[in-house]
Amino acid sequence: MYTIEKGSFAMTHHFYQTCAYFTAARYMRSVTQLTDKVFAPTGLKPAYSYIMMALEDQHPQTIKDLSTKLGYERSTISRLTKALAQKDLVTLQAQGRATSIDLTATSAAFLVTANQCLDQLTATTDRLMGADKAPMTALLTANNQKIREDLQ
Repeated sequence: MYTIEKGSFAMTHHFYQTCAYFTAARYMRSVTQLTDKVFAPTGLKPAYSYIMMALEDQHPQTIKDLSTKLGYERSTISRLTKALAQKDLVTLQAQGRATSIDLTATSAAFLVTANQCLDQLTATTDRLMGADKAPMTALLTANNQKIREDLQ
C-alpha cells in the first residue's frame, strides 16, 4: 500500500505490525538483549546455559538429542559443546557416529549461576509481560512446531 502526495512518493507498509518474520525478529532482538544481560554472570552467551541445563535435566545426551530438544542445528550444538568441553564443563565421547555429552564435576558451580540467571529472567519477563506471557509462549511453541513440520 502506498500513497502519492504532491509528486513525492511515500510508502506505508503493514509489515511493521502484521509480518510474522519482521515482528518475530524484532521481538527476538529485544529478548536476546535482555537475556544476554541477565545471563552475563555466567560469562557465556545464554545458549551455553540452556545446553548445560538440558544436560542437568538428563545426562548424558547426544548432539542429536540436544539438537532435537533445543531446536538448534547439530553443527551449532557440536560447536557449542566443544567450547564447553574446553572450559571443562562437559565431556565429549565418540560413540560410533554419535557424540555423547556429559557434565563434569566442575559444571556444578556454573549450573548454580545459570539456574539463578534463568530464575531472574523468568521473574523479569513475568513482570514485564504479565498475563500475556503464558499464552504468548504457548502460541510461539505451537506455531514453531507448525513451521518446523511444514519445512520438512
